[in-house]
Amino acid sequence: MTTNEREGYKATGITKSYSNVPVLKGVDLTVRPGEIVGLIGHNGAGKSTLLKALSGAHSQDSGELSIDGTAVHFSGPGDAIEKGVATVYQELSLLTNLTVAENAFLGREIRGRFAMDRSAMRAKTQEMVERFNLPVDPDTPVGVYPVAVRQLLEIAIATTKNVRYLLLDEPTTSLEGKQVDRLLDYLKELAASGIGILIVDHKLDELYRLADRIVAIVDGQVCLDRRVDELNHDDVVEAIVGHGAEEQKGETESSAADDSHAVGLEVNHLAAPGCTDVSFTARKGEILGLYGLVGAGRTECLRAIAGIDPVNSGTILLEGVEVKPKNPAQMAKKGIVYVTEERKTDGIVPGMSGLDNVALPILDRFLSFGFLRRRKLYEECHRTLDSLAIRGDVTAPVVSLSGGNQQKVLLARAIAQNPTVLLLDEPTKGVDIGVKAQIHRILSDMAHEHGITLVIASSEEEEVLAASDRVVVFSQGKTISEPIPADQLDVAGLRAKAWQQGHQLSA
Repeated sequence: MTTNEREGYKATGITKSYSNVPVLKGVDLTVRPGEIVGLIGHNGAGKSTLLKALSGAHSQDSGELSIDGTAVHFSGPGDAIEKGVATVYQELSLLTNLTVAENAFLGREIRGRFAMDRSAMRAKTQEMVERFNLPVDPDTPVGVYPVAVRQLLEIAIATTKNVRYLLLDEPTTSLEGKQVDRLLDYLKELAASGIGILIVDHKLDELYRLADRIVAIVDGQVCLDRRVDELNHDDVVEAIVGHGAEEQKGETESSAADDSHAVGLEVNHLAAPGCTDVSFTARKGEILGLYGLVGAGRTECLRAIAGIDPVNSGTILLEGVEVKPKNPAQMAKKGIVYVTEERKTDGIVPGMSGLDNVALPILDRFLSFGFLRRRKLYEECHRTLDSLAIRGDVTAPVVSLSGGNQQKVLLARAIAQNPTVLLLDEPTKGVDIGVKAQIHRILSDMAHEHGITLVIASSEEEEVLAASDRVVVFSQGKTISEPIPADQLDVAGLRAKAWQQGHQLSA
């Protein structure tokens, strides 16, 4: 049977419920050999549950999975791989303490007469490395390499397992610029070799460059399944969020860019781990965007200002008064609050409810003679959470909420601390189009209506331009531009400025 004659990997009538709550409601989806299908939808729509069913991680309640017309049943992800379906999740699974070769053959080691044949595994790993032009050494621990390289490596390892269908969950989340381009080209090559690819992604511009078809899922049902060349951006957004694409942009008020506004945060020649010379000013009531390529120093700059990493030299002024960061709690009390990009590892406290996550940093405010005024505390937390329109039970463990709503909990925790300056690192990382639009509007309201100074670091050019009043460009640990009004830039111009000093992305 030729590639074109094969029916593909097909899901028919897939349903799944948790605690009697339907999550998937009769989903039909097909990935054909050599085809790239983009799967999108709002957080909580059922994308992750569908991916788990397709990957063998969870079993569906009803419906059928089939490969080339033959029904398949998976006992787990390992069984799915044996039958030709491999999955690479957003949270990479490579073991950082093991070498590249050990990761490549983990669980399927080549054995010699008496022990593992390490030379054979190394040789085959070297073949993979050369085939995919990966900048790695088979004998080097994976943890040495940056996330971008590990992402490519994990996909490469998956394709060496004789897979016919590859499922990818947000593969470009930790990548930027030329790294994204490289991954997309890589996936196109895999598809050209006959591998069918399903990619979950929130970035429509990437899907338009990569996918043959886009499938949108809303509330557990497929609401759109069309070829990319038959769609425009507004069609997709309308299918997912039910209103026009123009609402994706947060409102950026011209008054915020007025030179007469007082300075909220001033940074002069800051040097810290990962950045060497950073200077910028952010005004009260303004959203200042920080943009740069991988290793440019955006995240490191915010971490130093927030008191997470040490400041080696330079000055930081809050409303004209110099502050010397010691730790995040001290800086939060002064009015500078930081929201991390690593929601799961550094942000939420998974064992606590959404309500208690918001309450944590403001407990002192509700202590009276050693007693906690719990009712007042929770009233305050509920008000803040309600203002962000969080979907789900905030009294349940926060991990039960969708990724977008977990991100809103982090925002609520920051807002509850009444910041003067709010530092946000990748504030919409891994959230869907609808939640991204909501977060942009929330941030716009905080700055333009309440006068808070917002500094946003983002790897998405479109987000920086849509959400910011002005933009500062970083390269190689330094600021290389004065703040530029966002309406004077486009994506091409922003990238050109980031590359103007010859900064080249590492693989």
